[in-house]
Amino acid sequence: MFEKHISSAQSLINSNSDISEGKETDAAHMLGAMVTLVPYLSKKARKKVFSDAYPLLTPCFTPLTRHVLRLLATLLHHLKAESVESEVESLVSLVVAYLPYDEKKPDDTIVSALHLMKSCLDKLVGCSKLWVEVLPTAFEAVSGYFVLGRKCSDDIAKVVQDCIDSHIDHNVFVTNGSQLSECDVEGLSDQAAVKSICLMINSRLRTCACPPDSILTIVLVLFLKLGESSFVFMKDILLTLAQFAMKMDKESQLKNVEECIGAAVIAMGPDKVLSLIPIAFDEERLTCSNTWLLPILDKYTYGAPLQLFLERIVPLAKSIQNASDRVKKERKRKDLRSWTNQLWTLLPSFCRYPVDIHHNFGSLSKLLLEILKRDECLYKSAVEALQHLVDGTRKISSNDQYVEIYMELSALFSSKPISFKCARLERYSRKEARKNLKVLASHSANLLCTFADYFLDSSPEKRAHLKVALRCMAQLSGSTNICGLFVSLVKRFDLEDTQLEPDSQECKTDELDRKDEESTDKTEELNNRRSLLLELISTFAEVADEDLLDKLFGFTKSCLLNSSTSCQSKALLALSIIVKEHNEYSLAHLDEIMLLLHGMKPALDNTVLESQLLCYQHLLVHMIKVNEENTSKKAFLILNELIVALKSKKESRKLAYDVLLAVSADLRSSGSNSADSDLQRLFTMVMGYLSTPSPHIVSGAIAALSLLIYSDANFCMEVPNLIQSVLVLLRHKAIEVTKAALGFVKVLVTSLQPEKLLNLRADILDGILHWSSVTKHHFKAKVALILEILIRKCGFDAINLVTDDKYKNFVKRVEEGRKGNHSLADGADSEPKEHEQNDAKRRKHVDSNAETGQEGTHRRRPLSKSWPAGKKQGKDFHFKKGAGRGNPHAAKSHQGKASGDKGNKTNFKSKSKWQPGSSQGNRDDKSPGSNKRTRGGAFGKTQNSGIRAPGHSPIFKKHKRTA
Repeated sequence: MFEKHISSAQSLINSNSDISEGKETDAAHMLGAMVTLVPYLSKKARKKVFSDAYPLLTPCFTPLTRHVLRLLATLLHHLKAESVESEVESLVSLVVAYLPYDEKKPDDTIVSALHLMKSCLDKLVGCSKLWVEVLPTAFEAVSGYFVLGRKCSDDIAKVVQDCIDSHIDHNVFVTNGSQLSECDVEGLSDQAAVKSICLMINSRLRTCACPPDSILTIVLVLFLKLGESSFVFMKDILLTLAQFAMKMDKESQLKNVEECIGAAVIAMGPDKVLSLIPIAFDEERLTCSNTWLLPILDKYTYGAPLQLFLERIVPLAKSIQNASDRVKKERKRKDLRSWTNQLWTLLPSFCRYPVDIHHNFGSLSKLLLEILKRDECLYKSAVEALQHLVDGTRKISSNDQYVEIYMELSALFSSKPISFKCARLERYSRKEARKNLKVLASHSANLLCTFADYFLDSSPEKRAHLKVALRCMAQLSGSTNICGLFVSLVKRFDLEDTQLEPDSQECKTDELDRKDEESTDKTEELNNRRSLLLELISTFAEVADEDLLDKLFGFTKSCLLNSSTSCQSKALLALSIIVKEHNEYSLAHLDEIMLLLHGMKPALDNTVLESQLLCYQHLLVHMIKVNEENTSKKAFLILNELIVALKSKKESRKLAYDVLLAVSADLRSSGSNSADSDLQRLFTMVMGYLSTPSPHIVSGAIAALSLLIYSDANFCMEVPNLIQSVLVLLRHKAIEVTKAALGFVKVLVTSLQPEKLLNLRADILDGILHWSSVTKHHFKAKVALILEILIRKCGFDAINLVTDDKYKNFVKRVEEGRKGNHSLADGADSEPKEHEQNDAKRRKHVDSNAETGQEGTHRRRPLSKSWPAGKKQGKDFHFKKGAGRGNPHAAKSHQGKASGDKGNKTNFKSKSKWQPGSSQGNRDDKSPGSNKRTRGGAFGKTQNSGIRAPGHSPIFKKHKRTA
C-alpha cells in the first residue's frame, strides 16, 4: 500500500497541488495508516518506509506536512540511530529548512517540526555533534516567532530549553571557565555554538521594546546551565537586560527581567555582576547608581564570598551613611538613608553558604558587634546573618549532596528550572564546612555574651529576634560556656539566693500557697530580672547537658515556688522546653515536675494555663512512649487534668482539646516502630475512664475519644473494644453520658468510610434506635440525624436489613424525609404545636452539646426537611450551625451539609477548634460544679466529680481526689 501511494504523494508535493482539489486524500490516508502500522513492521520495512518518507518534508507547508511529521516522529521512535544515521542527518536539514517564519505555516507544524528535530539530535547523541551546527541555525529560524509574540512561542521556547539542557555540556566549560578568550571561543565547536546562540538572543532583545517572556525563559536557562562561564558568553545579554530593568515600569514585565538578572547573580556571582553593573556613590552629586540592583542581589545572592561584602559593600554603606548625616534637606537625607539600609540588609544574603568563612569570619564578627552597639535598626540583619551562617554550614557539613540547596534556589524562579550549576557551592565540600564550623565555634562564646547583654537591655520585640542568634551561638558554644554565662548573669542581677540546683527533697505544697505581700519596686525589679533569665533558659535549654540542666531547672523551679505570678508563664515555658528536649532528664525528675505543675494556682492570665498544658503535653508523650508502670500511674494524673478541663469553662476546654490533638499527633509522627502501639495506649488510657462512677467524668472521656477519632477515624478501628465500649453507654442512666455517646456516634459515622460503617451498622442501630421515641433532650432528632448519615453512606437497604421490626417505620420515615417525600413532623410521633407556642423560654435554654451535656443559650432552628441523594459523604459532611432546634421533626434541605440540632453540634472548621461541649455565645456554659477550682489546681475541679487513674491511687496526698 505504501509503495503504491508514495509516488503519488511525492508528485503531489512536487506539484504543490491546492488543498481544495482533494487529490491528497488517498496519500493522507496512507500516511495515517502507516503511523498505526509502524510498531508491527520489521526493522527492514521501517527503514525502507523512513527512507521513502523523509523526502516528503519540504520547506513549504503542504496538505501532507502534518501527516509526514507525525509518521517521521513515530518511525524515529522505533528506529536505532546507527541504522539510519545518514538519513537522520539529512532529515535534520529538511526540518531546519522548514522552520523559518512564514504566515502560511500553521503554528502547530512548527512545534511538531521542532520536536522532530530534538528527537533527531537525541538519536545522534554519542554518534555525532550535529547539534553544534543545527541548534544555532534552528534558534535563528524560530526566533522570529518570539518577537512576533505568536501563541506557539511558549511551546517553541520549551523545546529550545530542552535542547539546551540536553546538548550543552556544562563540563566542557568548567575547565577553562571565565579564562576563555574570544579566540578560544572561536576555535572550539561547543563554545562557538553557544556564543552564536547568545549573540542571536542579544540581537533579538535589542530589537524589542519589551523583551518577550519566551526569550527570557531561554536566557534564564542558559545562565543557570553555563554557570560561571556565562560571564564570557552572556555579559552583553546581562547589560541589555539591565537597560530594560532601568526603563521598565510595569511590575508584571519587570518580574521576568529581574529573574533573569537574578539567575546571572547565582551563575556568575555578585562580584562579576557588579563588575558589569557597578553600584557607585557620587559624593558631590549625592547620587547612587544602579540602586535597582540591590533588591535583586538581596534575593539571589548564594555562595558569595564574605570578602566582597566586607571590602565593597560595607565601605559604600558607611560612605552614604556619613553623607546622610551631613545633608540638611530632608528629602535627600531620606533617599540616602534608604540606600544605606538596603546595602546593610545585603549582609544576610552574603551569609548564605559563603565559601570563605574561615578567612573572614573574624572581621565579620567585629562588624556584627559594631552593628549591635551603634545601630538600633540593623539587629534583624545581624541576627539573620548569623542564622544563615550557622544553619547553612551545619547543613553542608552533614550532607554535601546540595539537593536541598538547589531546591531552595529553584523556588526563587516562577519557571522552576531544573538545571542548576553553581560552581561556588559545588566547591564547598563537607570538609570545608567542618573547618568553617570550627571557626564559628571559636568566636561563639564572645558573640554569645555580647548578644546576651544586648538581649537583656532590649525591648520585647527585639528580644524575640535576638533569641534566634542566641540559639545559634549556643549550639556552637557548648554547655560549659553557657553555664558560665548564666551563673554570671545570676550574680549580676543579685539573684544568688535563687536556687540553682534542684532540691532532692519533695516540693512542699505549702510553699505554693505563700504570697509575697510586699509590692515594692525592688520586688518588681527582681521579678523582671527573673523573667529575662527565664527567657534565656528557654533559649539555652535545647542544647544543655545534664550539669547545665540542673542549674536551669533549679532556677526555674525556684521561680515557680517563690515568685509572684508575673514570672509563672515564662517559668512554665522554660520548663516546657526542658521537658520537650530532654525526656530522660524529665522522667528522672518526674515527681518534682508533676508537683510543680499540679500545684500551680489559678491565674487570670491564660498564658499560664497554656504553658502548663504544654508541659503536660510533652510529659504525657514521654510517659506513653516509655510505658513503665511508675510513669503510667502519673500519666493518668495528667489525663485527670485534661478530662476535668474538658468539662470546665470554654477557654480551658479548648486548650485541653488542643493538648489531646497534639499528643495524638506527636505519637503518630514519632517515626518509631511503636508509634501505633503508643497511640493505641493513649486511646486505652482514656477508655479507662468510661468505667468510673462519675457521669461527669464519663462524658468527658467520651468527648476526648470523639476528638481523637475525628483526628484519626481509621485508627479507632484498631483499638480493641473502643466502639463497643462507647455504644454500651447509650444505655446509661445519666443524661449527659447519653448525650456524649450520641455525639461520639455522630462523629464516628461522619468520619468513617462507608465500607467500614457496613460492619458496624448493626451495633450502631441497636444502640441509637432505643432513643428514637424520646423527644426530650432532642434525642429523637439526634438519632434521625445519625440515621440520615448512615443511609446516605451505606444505602437504605443495608440499614433496613439490620433494623429491628419495631423501628422499621421510623427508619422508613427518615428515608422518606431524606428524599423530600415525607417529613417526620407528619408522623404520629410528631411533637404537638403547643410545644412551640408555650415554651418560648425553653427554646432559649435548650441543650447545646450532645457530647458533654453542657447547656447553651441559642435559638432553635428546625431540623432539615430532606436529605437529597448523591451528596458528598465522609469528612465533607458538615452540620449546620444552630439547626435542629425545637421541633426535631421539621426538615429542611441543605447542599452538602447535614443539619443537626445545636445540642449535637460538631464544628469541623479545624481540628483544634472543634469542641464537643462548646457553644457559640454561651457565657453560662456550665455543668454543676464544673468551674469550681481548688487552690492547688489549674483547671476547674468539681466537688463531687474528682477522678483518679483507673485502678490506681493518687500520689498527691495534699490534693487528694475521690472518684
